[in-house]
Amino acid sequence: MKAPEVIRQNDNVRVVVRTAAELFDEGKDDKGKYVGGKWGGLYLRAPDVFFRILERAGDKLVRLGDVAEVRFGIKTGANDFFYVDPLPYNPVCPVCKQIHEDGNLVAVRNGLAWEGYLEKQVLKPLLKSPKDAPSLQVDAKGLGFVFLPGAADFQKLPTHAQAYVRYGERAPIEVKRGTGKGKIVQGVPSLRTVKGRSPWWWLGKWPPAKIVLPMFERGRKYAFWNPANTIVDNALYFVLPKSKTDTLALFLALNSTFFALVKEVLARPPEGGGGGPLQIKVYDYEAMPIPPLSPPPSLDEELLGTFMTRTIPDFWEEVGLRPPDFRGLPTPPPDRRELDNHVFKLLGLTRAEREEVYRETAKLVWERIALAKSNRRRKSGATKAK
Repeated sequence: MKAPEVIRQNDNVRVVVRTAAELFDEGKDDKGKYVGGKWGGLYLRAPDVFFRILERAGDKLVRLGDVAEVRFGIKTGANDFFYVDPLPYNPVCPVCKQIHEDGNLVAVRNGLAWEGYLEKQVLKPLLKSPKDAPSLQVDAKGLGFVFLPGAADFQKLPTHAQAYVRYGERAPIEVKRGTGKGKIVQGVPSLRTVKGRSPWWWLGKWPPAKIVLPMFERGRKYAFWNPANTIVDNALYFVLPKSKTDTLALFLALNSTFFALVKEVLARPPEGGGGGPLQIKVYDYEAMPIPPLSPPPSLDEELLGTFMTRTIPDFWEEVGLRPPDFRGLPTPPPDRRELDNHVFKLLGLTRAEREEVYRETAKLVWERIALAKSNRRRKSGATKAK
C-alpha cells in the first residue's frame, strides 16, 4: 500500500492528494466490484505513525492475500437443524426408545427443541462466535456441534444420523430470511437456503485450518489459534496459509499490535458511522498489509503458552493505557511485548514510535466503542422522552 501524499497537516487538519480513480480502485472488492471507499478510516482516522510505517517499511510489508487464503466459515442455511448443543443429561432416544450410555453416542438438542442422540463421527465441534473463545486458543471442550457427516452417501450414515436426516425432512421449521420470513414450512429441504445443495443435509468437506479471524471485532483484538481444527460459523473466517508460509509465524503476525492498527484503519467502518464493531470482509483482510514473516517471531514455550491461553481483555486494558487521555507508558504483558518488539524491530520503529503505535491503536479502539455506547444512551434517552 502506498502512503498518500500529504499537502497540508497540523493538529486539526490533514489534507491528502488522491484522484477519483484511486479512490474508486481502493473501494473495490476482490472481484472488482465497487463496495465503498475506506477514506474515512485511512485518510481521516489514521494516525501519523501509520503513514510513517508505510513509508519506512516499504517492501517489508506483505499483503495477507499473498501468503494465505481467507475463507468464510460454514453456512448451513438452517442452523436450527444443523447446530446442536450437548445435553447435561441423557434423554429417552426417539429412535430406540431407551436411554443410551454408549460412549459413541452424544446426547444433543437442536434449535427446534428436538432432543436425541447422534454418533460422534457425524458431529464436529463448532465455534459460533468470538464470545465462545475467551483466549486466543480455541478450546473445543464446552462448544456445541455442527451436524457434519464425512460423505454425501445416505446409506453410509450411521443409524441415528439416518434417523436425524429423516426427521429433518418432515420437521416444521421457520423461514428466517427473505419474503417468506416468519413462515413455517414443512421440512428443512423446503427452505430456499438449502435447496441448491445435494443432498440437502451434506455440508461438504472442510479443510483443516489452524488460524481463524473474526468478521466483526469490538474491543478485543485477535486471530484465534485452532489446534483441534474446530469448524467455525460464517461470521468467522478460516485462514489457509499458502505453500511455504509458516503457519505459527502468520498467526503471531496477525496478533501483533501493528496488525491491530491496520484493522482499525483499513476495515469497513461501523454501519451508520455510529461506532461499534468493525466489519471486516474477506477482500478487506486479503488486501491488508501484515508484518514480515521472516525471520519468524519467536516466543519461548512458556511465553507462547501464556499468550495462547490467557484471557483476552479489551485492547486498551491489555496494553495498560487508561482512557480517555491514555497518558503514561504502555505496559503490555511480557508475551505481547516480546512479540511486538520483534515486529517493531523489523519495521524499524524507534522506542517513541513503538509507544505511539500502542497509544494510537488503543485510542482508535476505545473511541469506536465509546461512540457506540454514547449513541445508544442518546437513543435510549430520546425514546424515553417520547
